[in-house]
Amino acid sequence: MKKNTFKIILVGILIFSMVLTGCSNTKKAVDSKVQVPTLNVGYIFTNHQTPLMVAAEKGEEFKEKGIYLKEIVEREKYALMKKDEVVANIDLIVTKSGSESMTMIGQGHIDIGLASSAACITAIDKGTKINILNPIHTEGIGLVMDKESPVDNWDDFKKFAKEGDSPIKVGYHSPTSAPVILFEAALEDSGLTATFDTEDMDADILLVDLKGTSNLIPALTSKQVDAWVGPSPYPELSVTEGVGKKILDMKDLPPEGKWHDFPCCVTSATETIVKEEPEAIEAFTNLLTIAADYSNSHKDEAAKITAEFTGVSEEAAKMSTIKYTTDPSETWIENVGLIFDALKKSDKLNKDFVNEEYENIKEKIYDFSFVNKVLKR
Repeated sequence: MKKNTFKIILVGILIFSMVLTGCSNTKKAVDSKVQVPTLNVGYIFTNHQTPLMVAAEKGEEFKEKGIYLKEIVEREKYALMKKDEVVANIDLIVTKSGSESMTMIGQGHIDIGLASSAACITAIDKGTKINILNPIHTEGIGLVMDKESPVDNWDDFKKFAKEGDSPIKVGYHSPTSAPVILFEAALEDSGLTATFDTEDMDADILLVDLKGTSNLIPALTSKQVDAWVGPSPYPELSVTEGVGKKILDMKDLPPEGKWHDFPCCVTSATETIVKEEPEAIEAFTNLLTIAADYSNSHKDEAAKITAEFTGVSEEAAKMSTIKYTTDPSETWIENVGLIFDALKKSDKLNKDFVNEEYENIKEKIYDFSFVNKVLKR
């Protein structure tokens, strides 16, 4: 009788243990923090990165697309969902600049960084173990002059530069920025000469480092420069604030089509997170692709979301000519080469890439495997 009682008790204990184990497994399945990775995503308050803001704001409205964000804490924490399955936890981290994003990636605080291609390439040169996964946007760069200027187009600008007794001063916000790199290349194509040397009086253009986008508009009002080349939304803000006028979108520079898809911000990720969490990286790439397409086809709504996130005026955000895309086109890849060469020329690449040519290092900076899967090619 005692043996039977012991067996009954033992069976009961085993059944109870199985129930507890089952409950534990159920809890893990429900609690995404136990089951899935957390991706720390760094981004900047700029309309260059609108797709991420749109994805966060639209949230479960993208559910029909198969990939979406489920909000946990507004603008901070999300669950990255694939249908009804949690693929990853997403923590959004605001950074001040591309260089800060790269520093935080190097320190292990960020897994994925939305930043300029120039910042990413410079970081890779210095030994940061990341890859560029895809563009976030292209274009959105403008040449701006005082609102009272008689110059209205590129031909007027060339004439103005050629006929001056001294070089006209054109500002830019960073020596590694896409606007000044594109502008230099376009000047060379147009037969205009440029210099960074204030003593050189023979050049057509004197390029002036204004050390930050916040100084673009003030430099125009104070007459520090005659013009500047800068990224959206600053050309649009100069118009809405009644300070300047946009002479042209840089994509429209001659020859026609050459400057389309000019690179700026990209998605980069650490080699470690790519290796360890490929499913999450692919889902995140898919999400940005969906959000980029939505931002292009719903421009006014995307502008409103951008304005709410960044604080820039909705009017200026609506004027943006940025093209949102995750597609690394052949033109885009070729134009990244201009950025690479400009970084070398300015001695920003002085470590691993100091003696390298762009064609030889593509494999070291890109990983398009995820976006190619998403775009089904």
